[in-house]
Amino acid sequence: MEMLRFWSVVTSFSVFVTASNVRVGPNDPKEKRTDLLMRIRNYKDLENPPNYDSDKITVIEADLNVNSFDSINEASMDFKISVMLHLRWINHLITNQFTSVKSTLEYVEMDATKMGRLWVPDLYFPNEKRSSFFNVMTDNKMMRLHRNGTVDYTTRLALTLSCPMNLERFPFDKQTCSIKIESFGYTTSSLQLRWSNISENAVALNQTSLPQFEVTGRNYSHRERTHRFRGNFSYLQADFHLERNIGYYMIQMYIPSLLIVLLSWVSFWLNVNSVPARISLGVLSVLTITTQSSAVNASLPRVSYIKAIDIWMTTCLVFVFAALIEFSMANVLSRNSSSEKEFLQRIFRMTKIGRIEKEKNGNDVTIGLRRRRQSQTDGEKKDLIVNEFGNVNLKSEANEKAEKVEQNKGLVYASYLDIACRVLFPAIFAIFNIIYWVYFWKLTVN
Repeated sequence: MEMLRFWSVVTSFSVFVTASNVRVGPNDPKEKRTDLLMRIRNYKDLENPPNYDSDKITVIEADLNVNSFDSINEASMDFKISVMLHLRWINHLITNQFTSVKSTLEYVEMDATKMGRLWVPDLYFPNEKRSSFFNVMTDNKMMRLHRNGTVDYTTRLALTLSCPMNLERFPFDKQTCSIKIESFGYTTSSLQLRWSNISENAVALNQTSLPQFEVTGRNYSHRERTHRFRGNFSYLQADFHLERNIGYYMIQMYIPSLLIVLLSWVSFWLNVNSVPARISLGVLSVLTITTQSSAVNASLPRVSYIKAIDIWMTTCLVFVFAALIEFSMANVLSRNSSSEKEFLQRIFRMTKIGRIEKEKNGNDVTIGLRRRRQSQTDGEKKDLIVNEFGNVNLKSEANEKAEKVEQNKGLVYASYLDIACRVLFPAIFAIFNIIYWVYFWKLTVN
């Protein structure tokens, strides 16, 4: 029994010693990682930029991963973009922290809650309108500290950036939108920005097709910019070359306006006496083209120069308005109104005798009119008319026949005008289309 007790005590002691070594052993990686994190967070010098106490320049290398182009707005001349920004720099003070705790780790990672007050570059976007960090489920920031002193910092951003556009060739235009990154407080004597040389493309693009644009290319560069009071600052610029897709405007603007112009020419095949039909067709065509033009410009900024879409819509408006004017000319020709006098005579023509008017001397003119009517022979029947001066005249049937002949001539002239316009309008519009589309197609290709 005593031997059993002895061996049980020895076994319990061995288990206790083993457990103690596992819990507090000096070579445990978890203990080293926690000690290292605490030491780094409490080290005050890491709150300052690298080489803060020396004249050496800190170089920040940047990588930009564009997750998506959300929208491009011509009216406000800006675009929304979602990016992943990765920065890298070297701080040799971190190497000392790895050495002090005798850690064998190659790197240690820190999320947004553990970064504390560790220094990160004070970058901003000069062409920024609005920006925000992604924060679901936590702030999308992380930092990785390497044994050799390299610091990797990554964050996700949602940006709304300005993009000045030249819309003279709209919708056949090509635009260049840029992302600019600059240090806010540190001049080139202490901090310089560079695009990373680690990857082949420092600016990666995951999306090349947009609803209205195609991303045809990109380039990036680093430059220096001088501010009047602040000095020289290093900044990065990434340019994205965009080409507009014309399919939407063909379906929504060009084809409907073309059909409206063709519809306005239907009036050339209608009878010149069909006044209500031709007037309604012409007025509705003008109003429709005007509405379409207003709809196009509603989504564009109020620029002072002429755009390609303005040339098209204005030309269509001129053609439908000219068709309406042509009907007015044809109607005038059909009525053959050679003078204002004849026009007023037809207005005041009287077909019955019995209208009583007073002459200037106050006598009743009815008796004289009846006598004149009775004195006429059956072959010389005349109509009673009143001219614009109020005088009573008699018009013979011979004069009426002559007027009918003249009126027939007017109808013939009006018909000739319609026939000429049936050929002239389509021919001129076809020539305009050839010039318009060939010119802007060449600009797009070049």
